[in-house]
Amino acid sequence: MNNVVGKILIVLQLVFSLCFMCFAGAAYTFHEGWKNRATTAEDKLKNTNLQLTEAQTARQQLEEKLTADVKTQTERAVMAEAKVTGLETSLAQALGNLANAEQQRDKHLADLAIAQQEAQARISETTDARSENLRLNDRVVDGISVRRTLEDQVLELQGQNNEAVRREQANIEKLERLRGVLSKNNIDWEEALKGPVLPVSEKVNGVVRAARKNESRSAELVEISVGSDDGITKSMRLTIYRGAKYVCQIEVTEVYPDVAVGRVIEETRNGTIERGDNVTTKL
Repeated sequence: MNNVVGKILIVLQLVFSLCFMCFAGAAYTFHEGWKNRATTAEDKLKNTNLQLTEAQTARQQLEEKLTADVKTQTERAVMAEAKVTGLETSLAQALGNLANAEQQRDKHLADLAIAQQEAQARISETTDARSENLRLNDRVVDGISVRRTLEDQVLELQGQNNEAVRREQANIEKLERLRGVLSKNNIDWEEALKGPVLPVSEKVNGVVRAARKNESRSAELVEISVGSDDGITKSMRLTIYRGAKYVCQIEVTEVYPDVAVGRVIEETRNGTIERGDNVTTKL
């Protein structure tokens, strides 16, 4: 019985030894595993601490950088706000200046419209004045032409007047001599001598000095270079010709010693009368 128990105890002891050995191997194995894991964990922890230190350093640097950036951005924001304030002030001034400029523009546009109207009125006045000036120039030219014609007529009349004065002086001298002769022959020189007017028996030739319309422009008057001293009398008909061309006939209306004026007989007209045309009592 004791042997069986002893054997059983020996067997149990052997089993327990084997179990203990298994447990010891397992513990050793487990211990080695935990050691490796602890070493790995320590390495990881060291790496993690190193990374944490580096991260903290980087974070601190980043914080410092961010702080500096925030400070810079804050300063820039302050400066930007100041600039914005200045720009707002400038914008307000610019808007005020724009409003003033628009008012000035509207005023200038109104002044321009008024100036354009005035310029158009001045242009119209200038056009009218130019037309009036041209008309006055034409009148001046006509006046100059008329003045020259009148000056020519004045010169001719002055010549005629001088010639008339000379002839009158000669006639006065002849009259004085005739008075002397009549007084010597006991004839009253104041007694009127009456008798028929002798007709012109000789051919009288002259030239046209001028031709013009009468005041009513109903007839053309012709001034010729022969007069009463040449035997020309009122109502006498004279013929005007130019070379071999017959022009017309005139009827004498006014007679002076060396000049006469006649009216053109329109039914006899065969052309235009020109200065220098020939005048004759007989063809």
